[in-house]
Amino acid sequence: MKKYTILAAVALVASAACSKVENTVVTPDQAIAFQVANYVPQTKAGEVKFDEAKTFNTYAWFHPETGAAQAFMADETIKWQATSKSWASDRTYFWPKTGYVNFFSYAGIPAPVVTDGSATYTDKTIAITDDALLASAAYRYSNSTANKYGLQYGADNTDVTGVPTLFHHLLSQVSVIVKFDASEISDTKNKWDLTVNTLALNYDNKGSLTVTFTDPGSTGEAWPYAAGTVNWTPSGAYTKLDATTSVGAVQTTTAPNVSDGLTFFDAITVLPQALTDNATIDLNYTIKHYYDGAEQIYETVDLPDIKLTDFTVEAITAWNMNYKYTYTITVKPNSTVTFDPAVEAWEEKAAGYTITQ
Repeated sequence: MKKYTILAAVALVASAACSKVENTVVTPDQAIAFQVANYVPQTKAGEVKFDEAKTFNTYAWFHPETGAAQAFMADETIKWQATSKSWASDRTYFWPKTGYVNFFSYAGIPAPVVTDGSATYTDKTIAITDDALLASAAYRYSNSTANKYGLQYGADNTDVTGVPTLFHHLLSQVSVIVKFDASEISDTKNKWDLTVNTLALNYDNKGSLTVTFTDPGSTGEAWPYAAGTVNWTPSGAYTKLDATTSVGAVQTTTAPNVSDGLTFFDAITVLPQALTDNATIDLNYTIKHYYDGAEQIYETVDLPDIKLTDFTVEAITAWNMNYKYTYTITVKPNSTVTFDPAVEAWEEKAAGYTITQ
């Protein structure tokens, strides 16, 4: 009896253990991925492809159901993972079981100092090839929302989901074009050659910016700025940028006496700023005039301190973040030489001669 009693007890224990395992709910861990505006057909109007050859960086903070926030990702590099067809770090991160995570991502140069709610750029000198990108903050994402971001498609049409990461340009972009226009001259025997000897852009290239995000209180993205804002605080120290490309190139006019135009600053990045009287273009050029193939005259003209606020096609008073501006300087011939002839009137004099007989 003891034998059977013991066996029964063992069987009861085994049965209880089996029952316990079957009733346990196992939640699979899910790796964290990111969703960027990566494929043009799937992006909204105004969004462009994020280059798969490039990377961006992410900070993230985990907010548990109770207790203080914890640093989760610290300047982690995110790149396109060809194997998994997803944007992720080389190190795999998994969603926490509880609470939520806030994500703050940036790309390009210069890099900010990031906290759980802000990104700060302090006294940054902006080079003409810099491209500072900051994404809308992704607030309160968790494992339960991981598959609700919408879809984008990889090269093999594999569905990809991830933390929404829409980048914004924090800088401005500027181009300067110079051309000659004599289209109003009907005599086609007139031709001109325009050579730009020097061209310089004077502007403030150093400043600071603090981007402060506001927690929306629910899952979603936050971006604090409306379109057409400056927000940077310039240093007030202006720099002179001399053009190197296209300087010395000759623009020969063709019918109807208009040159193609040369680009001297081609989409350079600059610090967003209000344009003061110190924001100028300096231009020095030589113009040669030909008539019926024979050179007539040439002259060199110096135009310093052309104010950027004096350009009249559109009144541009500031360089705003995420905007690009094209300045076109058009050189035209002066008014034609005309004459105003007149003949001095005869002066009438009275003369008399008297003959007395």
